[in-house]
Amino acid sequence: MAYKELGRHRTRTILTVIGISIGILLVTTISSFSEGMSNIANERMAFLSGKIAVVQEGIGFANFQLSEVDESLEDDLGDLPGVERIAKMISGSVPDVGMVRGVNPDNIDMFDIDPSFRDGEMIEDGDDEGLVLGSIYAENTGYKVGGVIEIRGAKYDIIGILDRFNPEADNVIVTGFETAQEILLKEDKVTVFMIEPSSVKEAKGIADEITRLYDGVQATTEEGAREQAEEFTGQMGMMTFAMGSIAAIIAGLGIMNVMFMTVRERRKEIGTMKAIGATNYQIVMEVVLEAIIIALIGEGIGILLSYLAVDAMNTELGAVGIAIITPALLINVTLFATFLGIMGGFLPARRAASLQPAVVLRYE
Repeated sequence: MAYKELGRHRTRTILTVIGISIGILLVTTISSFSEGMSNIANERMAFLSGKIAVVQEGIGFANFQLSEVDESLEDDLGDLPGVERIAKMISGSVPDVGMVRGVNPDNIDMFDIDPSFRDGEMIEDGDDEGLVLGSIYAENTGYKVGGVIEIRGAKYDIIGILDRFNPEADNVIVTGFETAQEILLKEDKVTVFMIEPSSVKEAKGIADEITRLYDGVQATTEEGAREQAEEFTGQMGMMTFAMGSIAAIIAGLGIMNVMFMTVRERRKEIGTMKAIGATNYQIVMEVVLEAIIIALIGEGIGILLSYLAVDAMNTELGAVGIAIITPALLINVTLFATFLGIMGGFLPARRAASLQPAVVLRYE
């Protein structure tokens, strides 16, 4: 009966479903961004283990790609007591090309770049024209080893394609540090310094010392980066909760309005059902079930739209995994939609259950 009622006023039902779909789309898309950022942050924690990252003050390690530090700081950092090794990386985006990262080949193990190759080989120190492509970048663009990429009027040879290992790093171009500086137009700039201390126990002390001694930079250990990541994901979670609450109120009111109208139009039918033995529980369950069905249909459409939105977001940002829809997120969204149906259908259901058969039938 609940299913059949959906087709009685199709236009009204469709409009309600659209409203719910938009709410689910909003909640799922924002949550997917939070999930993606959390996933990327956790992956970055792995290669930061035992090391110190030095980035621009106020940026934080989770967003290190936005950092910009003077290259001249390298010698000072390398001379600090307890510093065993130091490496630098430059990273940035080039219009119509994508993300470019520059490292010194001898220090590539200090960063989140797996030197395993699908084809070709790694750049050599002093190579001014060689490029290595991430696996996803190569698949999306169709470039192969031996090909040439033109960037800002200069031509660069493709000498290698990395194996797939990290959703974010798989979609970048890797080249020598100085070559990347030229491509990104960031002469004498560094995105992040990575420091390997003589002893892991000294990492926090060295990081605190760097932050204290040098203006405009911030040094972070794995522990500090994890705290920053948790703070960021917590803020994203609060924003998602706020947006979800707004969506719940709007969608819930929409369902409630439709169900109140449905109950009013079906007074005779409900009165007849009660007159032949239907209990209040059965009446309530039928109306609530109808509201839940509407909410779940809207959820299904909203999730399909969310997949399209997430794919478009990742494509626009030039990286895979910036936003992801996880099984846990799908379960939470389904529970959220079910809650909307219950919330929107409960009061109309109580109204329906309170109808007196004799009164309703005499009125009709």
